[in-house]
Amino acid sequence: MSRVHIREQRRMSRDMRKMRRYMRKSMRRRTREGPRGIGAAAGIFWTYRSELAPVYTMISLTFSASVAHRMWGTGAIIVVALFCLVGGSVAARRYDRRNERGYARVVLFLACGWWAAGAITGPGHPPLPTILMLGGACAAIPWWAHRRRRSRVRVERTIRAWPVLAEDAGLAGSRVMSAVVDAFGYTARVALRRGMSARTAIGRSDEIASMLGVRPNSVRVTADPDREDHVIVRVTETDPLARVAQWPGHGDITPTITEPVPLGVAEDGTVVAVSLLRRHALIGGVVGSGKSGLVNAILASLVPAADVDVWGIDLKGGMELGPWKKALGKLATTPEEAVLLLADARDELTARARELAARGERTWHPTRTRQALVILIDEFAELPGEALDIVDSIARLGRAVAVTLVIATQRPTQEVMGNGATRSQMDVRVALRVRERADTDLILGAGAYRSGWRTDGFSLPGAFLLLDPEHNTPIPSRAYLISDETVASIAGKFVAPIPLPPASDKQHPEQSEDPQEALWAALVDAGPDGVAVPDLVTATGRSRRWVYYALHQLQDAGRVATTDGRWRAHE
Repeated sequence: MSRVHIREQRRMSRDMRKMRRYMRKSMRRRTREGPRGIGAAAGIFWTYRSELAPVYTMISLTFSASVAHRMWGTGAIIVVALFCLVGGSVAARRYDRRNERGYARVVLFLACGWWAAGAITGPGHPPLPTILMLGGACAAIPWWAHRRRRSRVRVERTIRAWPVLAEDAGLAGSRVMSAVVDAFGYTARVALRRGMSARTAIGRSDEIASMLGVRPNSVRVTADPDREDHVIVRVTETDPLARVAQWPGHGDITPTITEPVPLGVAEDGTVVAVSLLRRHALIGGVVGSGKSGLVNAILASLVPAADVDVWGIDLKGGMELGPWKKALGKLATTPEEAVLLLADARDELTARARELAARGERTWHPTRTRQALVILIDEFAELPGEALDIVDSIARLGRAVAVTLVIATQRPTQEVMGNGATRSQMDVRVALRVRERADTDLILGAGAYRSGWRTDGFSLPGAFLLLDPEHNTPIPSRAYLISDETVASIAGKFVAPIPLPPASDKQHPEQSEDPQEALWAALVDAGPDGVAVPDLVTATGRSRRWVYYALHQLQDAGRVATTDGRWRAHE
């Protein structure tokens, strides 16, 4: 055999082997394509099961009615239909919205009625098919349009895609354990890969928001209290705090300092309340963040309470606390008055401590006759240096005797709070909007921002985070809105009897039995020329501080005036 013929045979053998390999691959591909096509179709039907639920329901009704028509009698069909109707009506009660319960019961009633008719006469008996198609289409429209269903479907698809999406956010290896959908978004419990801490995931909240394609600052990541390798991811698709919550009033509840004070509404719709009895509070946030709204919410609950006396310091000249003036036991609007008020508070604290010691008690329990004392200081940074030492003393010693500080400021730095332990004594911390991340730690404590307590993304006035022994999870909330008319109404209805400060231990020997009457008599006798403060000290037998307080109270009431340091009465 020639060499040419041999080469030709070898070439043909190679070609045959290639063809056999190609045919085997083609057959394998064709064999795989059959099941793959069926599986792909099944996957589509499963993926869009929520959208196709009305179609599946109509098919199920038709099939089950056909089976019941062949196997059961009329009596059994009616019993089964009634059983499904009653059971479904009871199950519909689990829906928390009236329109959802109504929709479920109407669809259930129509479905059971059609099924019973189809099972008795046959599902193909006219006009049952037409009724099924028209009724199914009408019932499907609300189902497809329902927001909660769409949210649930979106969450399910997010859960399935999470392993792939998480890699882009730097959380490779994490997986979603569970998720709960609510009216404003959803909350997911995510398991991290081994070796990744919750703090790392918290720092990736912005990346998670980008990964999910949601609006900025709508993702909040917090640590799971049970496991370090788990985190709670909260995604808000609709801002629950966008709508302002009006102050609901007291209702049938009698205000008291012994009950928590409602501040506002959390993003889940619950009321946020904080206990101020024997707890000092710190409120921080930039200008325009809503500190005044929180202060008004606190005063609206404390002013009507009979077992608490509220004093105020407003170093804006009374611009913030001025509307509450009638209802406050004392109000200081200048640095000098603030020092005197705080000195009186320290004297009151000392007197209460002595009374407790004499009684053999350790705690002051507020009553109508033995009130708690709350001192509200707005713009704490404007206090003079001599007042900071007094504040520090009250913060350290005031809890047992029910003397509470509520401090509002913009940035509670060490310079502002003084060198004492005032800030460390604040059990209640309320953080409103801040500009810098470090300010969050100044208000809530070191490491708060890295732990998920973030308020630099707040844009709404009155939005805040509350940290106290009962609230250790960062839940965005918004303070109640209290109108000026409501403030004026409360302040006018609950006018506080303004007691004069206690007499000084160093009194003049010619002390009058009634210093208030002596003071007024001296002012009236002075005539239009007025009288100097030293003369009033002599006339009343009281200290200069006592006289100044009495004069300011009379001036606020419009009964006296001053010119060139001399005081005169208005008849």
